[in-house]
Amino acid sequence: MVSYPAIQNAFAGNQFLCRTFVFCLLSSILAGDASIQPLQAEQPALLANEYNLKLARLYATAKFINWPETPESAQRPFVIAVVAPDPFGGGLSKLDGRKLKDRSIETKVVTTVDELPSCQILFVPSNANSALVEQILKKIGQQPVLVWRDQTDSSTPLKSACNFVRQGENLIIEINPAEMQRAKLSPDGRLMSLNLVRVVKPNP
Repeated sequence: MVSYPAIQNAFAGNQFLCRTFVFCLLSSILAGDASIQPLQAEQPALLANEYNLKLARLYATAKFINWPETPESAQRPFVIAVVAPDPFGGGLSKLDGRKLKDRSIETKVVTTVDELPSCQILFVPSNANSALVEQILKKIGQQPVLVWRDQTDSSTPLKSACNFVRQGENLIIEINPAEMQRAKLSPDGRLMSLNLVRVVKPNP
């Protein structure tokens, strides 16, 4: 069995990535995932583990948010779209077929504005093309879409309903209630009280 000190050494003392790896490892074990890969200390593997954690939290957070529904929409898939380039790698496809809000999940990587599907969640990576993102957000308009952004620190003003911010060893989820309301989304009160969730106000 690999000990925790051995994992720390493999990650060269980086506590954030070390804990991220342990979280993903435990999640895989609890989920009965038999596809656990050997420990890799290479940077691409570390980044993949971090985004596995982000994808897990995106999925978990959605359970505490209500989208407006009609009898027709309740029969359609729950679509999670990601603006290219896809930072989740093969992890995104693992959500296909799972259930969220009693609806089967479908995922889509968007490379052009014409490829944008009718979706419930849109994830915008930090390295996405800014012109493409602007076109996509303009097309979404006032539709009930939960827009996530992926930032590396808290210095960038929040311009989305949810935002990943890394602070030291913690991965913070910033939530903007004004953007939630604008998109006609209703967050459960329990969401705001979750650990590592921070409610923020947009800059004027």
